[in-house]
Amino acid sequence: MQNHERREVADYFYALGVTYSTSTQGDRQLNFEQAITCFRRALDIYTPAAFPVEWARTQHDLGVAYRELQLDDHQSHLKMAIACLLSSMEVYTFDAFPIGWARTQYNLGLTYLALQGDDSHMPLEKAYTCFQAALEVYSSEVSPLEWANVQYSLGNLYCLLPDQHRIAMLEKAIACYEVALQVYTCETYPDAWAKTHNSLGNVYAFFPAQDRTPYLHKALFHYETSLQINTFEAFPCNWADTQLNLGNVYRKLPATDPDVNLHKAIACYKDALKVYTREATPSDWATVQNNLGITYNLLSTGNEQARLEHAIACFQSALQVFSYEHFPFEWAKTQNMLGLTYLDLPEGTPQHNLQQAIACFESALHVYTRENFSLGWAALQSNLGNAYGNLTSEDPTENLLNATTHYETALQIYTRKAFPFDWARMQNNLGNVYSTLMTLDQPANQIYVNKAIAFYRAALLVYTCDQTPEEWATIQNNLGSAYANLLTGDRLEHLERAVSCYEAALQCFLSLHMEEHIQDVKSNLTRARSAMKL
Repeated sequence: MQNHERREVADYFYALGVTYSTSTQGDRQLNFEQAITCFRRALDIYTPAAFPVEWARTQHDLGVAYRELQLDDHQSHLKMAIACLLSSMEVYTFDAFPIGWARTQYNLGLTYLALQGDDSHMPLEKAYTCFQAALEVYSSEVSPLEWANVQYSLGNLYCLLPDQHRIAMLEKAIACYEVALQVYTCETYPDAWAKTHNSLGNVYAFFPAQDRTPYLHKALFHYETSLQINTFEAFPCNWADTQLNLGNVYRKLPATDPDVNLHKAIACYKDALKVYTREATPSDWATVQNNLGITYNLLSTGNEQARLEHAIACFQSALQVFSYEHFPFEWAKTQNMLGLTYLDLPEGTPQHNLQQAIACFESALHVYTRENFSLGWAALQSNLGNAYGNLTSEDPTENLLNATTHYETALQIYTRKAFPFDWARMQNNLGNVYSTLMTLDQPANQIYVNKAIAFYRAALLVYTCDQTPEEWATIQNNLGSAYANLLTGDRLEHLERAVSCYEAALQCFLSLHMEEHIQDVKSNLTRARSAMKL
């Protein structure tokens, strides 16, 4: 075959590869596989020596096709993409082909951005270097679209950088997205404009500020702006994604009447389910089911039993997709939420609900281990303590001792220094369990009485009348009851301490106008004073 004939064959396969890689018809992933085959056939003829420019161009396009190929081992494809793009820069140098060099730097940056590994920081640094290199050629004046594309990608990169400088990185991401919008307008580049507003919505939705309300309002603005392009009719998948995002923001947005925003969240989630189906988009469908369950849990008005039954149905639906084998983290999260919902059910068979909750929490512990998810593990231990603390079936004493074991296990993570309020909550819960244990025996088991007193007093090292008045007053009342049951030692002194605790609790509850608690403390105070006269 003559040289020009070989060139024609290579040109044919290259052009066919471009057609496959840019086609929007058929299965996109199969198209990329076909494109890769064609580009590789072209490279059998295009060599750096005989056809350097064509070889570099084909290496570049082959690298892009490998990056977009999601089938099989995507990370291996990304590494192939990097090799191809780096090869193309043997010809596409900054001096000889600045535009080709900048385009390759940009695509190399996108590829590093998608690369995962044990050290995720290294690919991100390489991506940053590539994007900055591309900006040596691309400018807002000469090549505005390419410049805006790089700015948008830099915004994505800043969102992925490590958490130690989280706020500063997110502020840089916002700045990059906003300058990209100087080029991306609704009229000129509607898809990119909508995508950038959606990305800004994502940043503001997760911005880690102390007062998140203004950021959540900004997230709503950008999500709703993107819907000018991402309509249900034109882009149903993008529309559904945005409805899910809007639902998440409304769920987190505080208000005078929080149920108003929660009902808006439910409406958004239900809208998303007009597109997401279990058959076509199972993961997205299950995610919405989970979020619906959480939102039904948060509502404070309406029939509580009906709401929580709705939540349980949603969580059980999610578990049809989120299996332990394929989605372990989502499975465990859903099991935990399902367990919490069973704990809150006001009707039905309480002991059955508690047993269901325990089964859910114990299942979640298969994923939430102390080593991998220490906070989630501690929360589950606390939840199990709550469930066992209320379980009266079979052996009540054994159930209560199980509760103490789980609370004490949670304290391996909830230390007073690291998590003072969680630590204090565990101390109070332990005090409550031992208070219940002491009443199972008459007269009260003095070992349990002393333990209850010790735990309540520990909780008061964190809870104060000024900062946490309701918790402080409740513990003072419980501590008074424990002292009133202390029969060893100086009985009169114990009763005087009980009276002192009750009086402190009463003053605090009076200031809070908590009538039910006031009456309870007054009754306790009357009994203690009567006992002092005996």
